[in-house]
Amino acid sequence: MVKIFALLISIILATLTSLSFEFSSPIIYILVGVAFVIVYIVAIVTIFFVSATIMTIPVNKKEVPAHYNRFYQKVFVFYDRIVLSTFGVKIKAQGIEKLPKDSNFIIVGNHISNVDPLVTNMYLKDYPFIFASKKSLFNVPFFGKMIHKIGYLRLNRDNYVHDLKELERGYRWLKRDECSLAIYPEGTRNKTDQNLLPFKDTCFKFAMSAKKPIVISVISGTKEVNDMLLLKRHIVHYEIIKTLNYDDYKDMTVEEVSQYVYQTIEKRLIELKNS
Repeated sequence: MVKIFALLISIILATLTSLSFEFSSPIIYILVGVAFVIVYIVAIVTIFFVSATIMTIPVNKKEVPAHYNRFYQKVFVFYDRIVLSTFGVKIKAQGIEKLPKDSNFIIVGNHISNVDPLVTNMYLKDYPFIFASKKSLFNVPFFGKMIHKIGYLRLNRDNYVHDLKELERGYRWLKRDECSLAIYPEGTRNKTDQNLLPFKDTCFKFAMSAKKPIVISVISGTKEVNDMLLLKRHIVHYEIIKTLNYDDYKDMTVEEVSQYVYQTIEKRLIELKNS
């Protein structure tokens, strides 16, 4: 809807601008085309920032969310779509049919870029879930307030007590089926040449304690989004590999579950690289 509105504005302004020109020269057509693109971009940016400012005015980041906020999740998906479109991101995704039909879940996967949560959020837009996120993301204008209002867990690696409280909140919401939880077991973005960083086992302890399914996912291509930003189309691969129901892993140790998930993701990453 935003794009259509901005496009109409651009057409009107470009038409009005062109009325004073004689279209006898191809240069005029080029100038009008450039003006059209510029007005279109300005319209998109203006609509984005004005609406985002209005939507986040009521949000107080000092208040700890008591419940998952579905309304702000839908708003966030709306802006998410604009950002990915602006960055030229094309998502090729598969496996959504493998998600649990009658239960919320913990979804885990590899982490290579700040774009990863946006892609996941876009693909799983019809499923209520929150991310366990680093605190710096909550300082991003507009988005920081939105993810706080949705209920994302704000993790501060320097404050164990604070992180424990946030994780306990996520566990309570997961246990009472309020929403699902997305965690990157690596704990941070993988900036190395390795397929995966070593896993932290916290998310698997949560799943086993709550007796919730573990959804294994994989993402590739987001690291390249920063290359030629805004000027190049970027194909991102996102896939739900499989779901481990509680009965599938109830007799395994936390370490065994973690190792199994690690090997499953690594195997798929190798297959994608070789394809």
